[in-house]
Amino acid sequence: MLIPKYWAQYKQRFDALATADRSSKQATIKRYGWSDISQAEALAHAKERVNEAHQRWLDGEDIVRRERREEYNESNGIPIREQIISEQIFSENGLTKAGVESHASDTQLVVTRNSYGAQIANVNNIAIIDADNDQLLHYRYPERYNYHGFMSTLLADEKTSGAKMKVWLFIFFFILIASIISWLGASWLWLLMVMIGVTAYLWQQASKREKARMQKYTEDSESLSSFITDLIQQRVASHPTESFRLYKTPAGFRIIATHDTISPSDALVADWFEYFHADANYVRLCQAQQCFRARLTAKPWRMAEGEDDKLAKDIPAKKFWFDAESTDADSSIEQRQNELKARKQWIVDYDKYAKNYRACRYIESFIGKESTHQLEHKDIQAFIEWHDRVCNVGKEELPLG
Repeated sequence: MLIPKYWAQYKQRFDALATADRSSKQATIKRYGWSDISQAEALAHAKERVNEAHQRWLDGEDIVRRERREEYNESNGIPIREQIISEQIFSENGLTKAGVESHASDTQLVVTRNSYGAQIANVNNIAIIDADNDQLLHYRYPERYNYHGFMSTLLADEKTSGAKMKVWLFIFFFILIASIISWLGASWLWLLMVMIGVTAYLWQQASKREKARMQKYTEDSESLSSFITDLIQQRVASHPTESFRLYKTPAGFRIIATHDTISPSDALVADWFEYFHADANYVRLCQAQQCFRARLTAKPWRMAEGEDDKLAKDIPAKKFWFDAESTDADSSIEQRQNELKARKQWIVDYDKYAKNYRACRYIESFIGKESTHQLEHKDIQAFIEWHDRVCNVGKEELPLG
């Protein structure tokens, strides 16, 4: 797993020497650096990456001047930047240990806090597949939804054409009314009243259409449980050595392979991601970190405490990683201390409120006819028990977050 403990950022301004075919140029290059050893080593890594980019620039290569961290982009070479909360190992005897040297066959678990404050499980060899409703809607109802869960282009065009026709009729109608009023010399108040009445009518019709659309979206989303269940049943029927455990999340489904441990780079994992229509962003993040991920606590904006202003919907001080040596740290020491204090308090409040929500709920297990190894795999059993406890899966009275 690639989850660095320390981060830094560094930028430097460079001049290029003038040549016969090129005038002198300037460039400011910024790079991130990371390390599992120390903050100083992370800064040294950032400087090293700046120097490497500078040399490529001198050689005439068109480089990215100011590197941007993109969570879901595995191609930029930057690992995910998440604060490590805890680390543990599920050993072969099923017990969890911390601070113990692991073996290749051990299940390693790292719990991190992501960019919006939720706790995330990162595990090296237990396959977790995340499937979102929006993408599943596209595969179940391709004629109705596009890949991102929005109304398909054909239907959208039809509705847009109908709306445009009503607008033109609206304009023509008012031109006609205005002409009649001018010809009769009547009060323009009548035109204003007609405009208000027609506008109210059109607004009502639009609200009805939106309500109907949302109702249809809700009904289609509710039908996805049977869709994903059928997919898994067909999978274990055609691959009888495989077994899966299905959960419902607030906006989709979580599938955990329970028959054996597996590496994220295994070709079979890619097959599962494609077969179960895994969320594309999730797939990219798994590839970037070389692990599987599962959100353990609620998203802040789904919590009632966020609506009641008891908790900010976004975690403060997202750049807490960078110390004073990082050249982009432009806040004063006092500002930085206040930001860090606000962050710590937010985390305390969030972790307290998050206990009132479930990250997912258990639906069903699917066991292939030839899958017996999963009954003996202590690592997977221990992880499932831990996952269900931390996610509050068994507390049915709690809402999904």
